Amino acid sequence: PAYFEYLSKAFFHGLPTVLCKIVGVYQIGYHNRVTGRRTMEQVAVMQNIFFGRKISKIFDLKGSLRGRFTRQGNVEKEKKSSKKKNKHYRRSKSDNTTSDSDSFSSCDEDDDDTLSTSSGGIEKDEKATSNNADKGEKAEKSESISTLLDGDFLEFTNGRPLPLTDRAKAVFHMSILNDTLFLSIINVLDYSILVGIDEEKMELVVGIIDFMRQYDILKQMERVGKSLPMVVGSEAPTIIQPPLYKARFTNAMERYFMTVPSKWTTI
Repeated sequence: PAYFEYLSKAFFHGLPTVLCKIVGVYQIGYHNRVTGRRTMEQVAVMQNIFFGRKISKIFDLKGSLRGRFTRQGNVEKEKKSSKKKNKHYRRSKSDNTTSDSDSFSSCDEDDDDTLSTSSGGIEKDEKATSNNADKGEKAEKSESISTLLDGDFLEFTNGRPLPLTDRAKAVFHMSILNDTLFLSIINVLDYSILVGIDEEKMELVVGIIDFMRQYDILKQMERVGKSLPMVVGSEAPTIIQPPLYKARFTNAMERYFMTVPSKWTTI
């Protein structure tokens, strides 16, 4: 109920949010007639924010570096690609994604918002005429990409924040504050933000996922268990109390993304 109430407020009051949409929650049960064992599982189906997009890289960010490195790919190759893709990003309202995810498109500092928005609308109309097979191919290509973590993100950006224009950063910052405050109030933690880089449009597509885990007795025991083997100066465990998780998550987003002013920025 709290989820629907929050999204309705965000929709009717125009509050920015990047929570991914929950399509449905199902309970699946099956019975093994040989062993007599019965099993019940709960499955949540969520929106695919990368559908129909040419995603080159996907990052799952939690704001922690403890065990958050996949060690996939070549370091030199990542550094070369980061030089090409480490550009300014701007929020695009003419995107074909839903309101659950924000997209940030690259643009030159000399282009104004009106030109970039109308250009995005033309691209949307042209893509609407393409057949579903092309969209399916893009979706399949996105699904085959490995999901990278916080350590990989810092390696990709060479330890520097990813630049966003002032408007994009403001909307992104407000969305993170709204969503993490809501999740902290309902005692939810262990969520992350999914960040995809769309090479074709030079956009970032983002959405908060895995926000259905509450801080119950099992999570408290897991937190204690992960804290015991820690030594002084090591990274904090991934399982912490919701308010602390919120603070760590929002602080990490400030480190991962930065504002780059343009000539349109108001001082």
